[in-house]
Amino acid sequence: MKKIKTIFNRNWEGDKTVVDNFVEGVSSEILSAAIPTEKLDGMNVRVTIRSGTCVRLEKRRNPDKIQKHKGIIEPWYVDASISSEDKWLNDALANTDLSKLPDGEWSGEALGKNIQGNSLNLENNRIVFFSLGQAPVFENVPMTYVELKEWLPKQKSKYGNNCGIEGIVWHGKDGEMFKIKTKDFVKDNR
Repeated sequence: MKKIKTIFNRNWEGDKTVVDNFVEGVSSEILSAAIPTEKLDGMNVRVTIRSGTCVRLEKRRNPDKIQKHKGIIEPWYVDASISSEDKWLNDALANTDLSKLPDGEWSGEALGKNIQGNSLNLENNRIVFFSLGQAPVFENVPMTYVELKEWLPKQKSKYGNNCGIEGIVWHGKDGEMFKIKTKDFVKDNR
């Protein structure tokens, strides 16, 4: 699994916000050929499906500081446990209809009332499979720094209840994905 690239460079020496120039490999031409979807704020999971049944649930694991120091920068998946540590991921899986989904390994976002603070104001936990095109599509998304900075905070979620959006993820035809978050334009006060 590769981390999704943020479309703009960051001010790493200063406040960590994005700056008005695309990262290498991103352009308005590339973004205009991609499908913009709502970035859903939850926990990244991968579900292996066979005959409409989950045979494996995995969760994203990010490298720790020691691993990053060794050059390990990309996240990977580890098995979710049946223990209480992953009970809300298992609950999200139980609340998700897999019966019509094709066999395979599908990435998605576990969302809901017990996951990541429930920024979408959902009533139960569930999984949305962005790898199967289930994330809501946004039309006429601007692609410039100035336009996105103004546009993002004004958008309402197409998936959540009475809330804004976390951001946009563009899905390219080649499987490449690019993102921008609303908070990328706000000074990090940590």
